[in-house]
Amino acid sequence: MNPRILLPVLLGTLLACGGGGGGNSTPATASSLTYADPAAATYLLKKNTALSTSGHLVLELWGPAGATGCGVTAAFTLGGTAASWHNVNAADAAGTYVANGTAFDLGAGTPILKAKLTGTSLAATVAEKGTGAPKALDKALLRIALDLKTGLAPGATATLTPDAAKCKVLLADGTLAPITIAVSGITAQ
Repeated sequence: MNPRILLPVLLGTLLACGGGGGGNSTPATASSLTYADPAAATYLLKKNTALSTSGHLVLELWGPAGATGCGVTAAFTLGGTAASWHNVNAADAAGTYVANGTAFDLGAGTPILKAKLTGTSLAATVAEKGTGAPKALDKALLRIALDLKTGLAPGATATLTPDAAKCKVLLADGTLAPITIAVSGITAQ
């Protein structure tokens, strides 16, 4: 074959294919955290879609229908590389890490609302003052939040592992009853 004809044909073929380099529509870095609410369970963490953004995941602890209580305490260990603990509300003081849900009335004065972060483990408590007016537990009891870590490739994951020894509900008679919390996996997309 004549080299003068072969060169234009090869160049034309290369240009027609877009110049090489395959197209990849996957972003180089993750831009959001995904979470699917766990299947029905007695106590579970649900995503609050109104407060969550692509990089800020707000999770609410919900209790069972027909049960009442005056407070709740829960502890979770964060594993994986996709997320880090963060305040629920940006306006809260740094290191707050927990917000009241919609179930409990914290009353006037200093609320019983506290979180402590030790390494990757978060312990959080919210309660009413006194046990005289227990509330229905089938709504948001408390809120916690995670933020997407920057610079991650899509597919990075995070896990929240509840500490069974520290997850409890305060009943109207003043006892602390253990609870089991269902949680789903978290993925950076």
